[in-house]
Amino acid sequence: MLKKISAVLLLLILVFSVFVYIQKGKMEQKLTALLSENAVQVDKIDIDFLPRISVKFINVDYVSDENQQLQAQSLQAELSFWGLLTGDIGLQSFVMQQGKIFYSNSLSPDMKDIHFLLTPKSTLSVQDLLDWLKSFNAGNMRLPTSELTFSAKTAQNDQIELKTILAINFNGVQFSHLDGEVLLQNKRLFNQNKFILHAEQGFVTFMPNNYAITLIHPLFNQVKLNSIEITLETKNALSISVQLSHVANNGSLSVKLNEQQNQYIWQLNGKQLPLEDWLKAFNIAALVTGRADAQIRLLSKEIMPTSGEFYFDVMNGKIKGLNVLALISRYAPINFDESTKNIDTSFDFAQTKFQWQPDVIQVDQAKVQHKYFILQSQGVVDLLQGRCDFQANITLNEQRYQALALPVRFFGSCQSPEYKVEINRSFRDQLKNFIKEKLK
Repeated sequence: MLKKISAVLLLLILVFSVFVYIQKGKMEQKLTALLSENAVQVDKIDIDFLPRISVKFINVDYVSDENQQLQAQSLQAELSFWGLLTGDIGLQSFVMQQGKIFYSNSLSPDMKDIHFLLTPKSTLSVQDLLDWLKSFNAGNMRLPTSELTFSAKTAQNDQIELKTILAINFNGVQFSHLDGEVLLQNKRLFNQNKFILHAEQGFVTFMPNNYAITLIHPLFNQVKLNSIEITLETKNALSISVQLSHVANNGSLSVKLNEQQNQYIWQLNGKQLPLEDWLKAFNIAALVTGRADAQIRLLSKEIMPTSGEFYFDVMNGKIKGLNVLALISRYAPINFDESTKNIDTSFDFAQTKFQWQPDVIQVDQAKVQHKYFILQSQGVVDLLQGRCDFQANITLNEQRYQALALPVRFFGSCQSPEYKVEINRSFRDQLKNFIKEKLK
């Protein structure tokens, strides 16, 4: 009896092995045809059936019609068992290891160390995926919802991480639970080298030479936003337009990037921006807070800005960690109200113009208007050290003291600056003239 059972099992194993061998041959033929049709070159194809059905492509090379090139050390796909039976190749997961992308004819890749994992929640047809990737227009095609994990480095070794759940729907991509991170190497944007973005949901729409991206309820470096809308145009030169809206207070920020004569120009216009939130987002000491209107122009040879001009108008704000009224009270016989006991100084309006370089902010002019005084200053902020050095003149709004301008130097940590009243010759002359006028 046992011999008969063993013989039957042996026969089944033999039949299955023959079947697998035949299907493996058919699969290799179909994969070879798919690769050839899509101009993909590989050095080797390995097909395994245990513990799962998988196909591994070694040393992949693909050049698009636009002369863009993709290389990968390996691409590995787990296939459905049903596809093995029918010969229709269906993906259950897809992994890229050590990928590279060349956008131009340069010898070094524009993106490298690419690791990519796509896990469909139901079987994804390889042919459907290839058809969609070739045109980025799915027509009436719907591809299954998938989990995507992506990481890569740019040519400058900046690290990019992305994780989301996405679904290809008609001519676009819908996604949810988006988590992205960019870590800059050997450079900073203002004083920040790490950027984190989270969005509850969003979608990308593909059109010829045009891409539209919308993020719903995003969180950018802890700045809460209502939405981000991005439009990219690539027909002649790169052009990017971004609109950000804040959750509260109707704050908004528009960003436009244009490529002109081998340089990138960024134009930013902000309305009612929560200044403290944005300073923290870029790791800048929040010495001044309030709602800001901003006009900004940034320049760069690459996409990442390296210098710029800033104009800010700030309404109903505060100078943090510095009580200007208490300072004035020490040198002028003025009796201010209880606000002299506060750590901060509230103001009605402030205006500033400054230049930004990678490590330094050069403040050309800053003016703070208060009920009792006007403070005008200029100085330098060392972004790497978080230190400030400003020369200021404080004049009082009270008529009898308007001839006096108190010279003050603010220096040290931007979080809690020290100050020194510089009784120089100019101030002594002002004081003498003031006393003479009062004695007339």
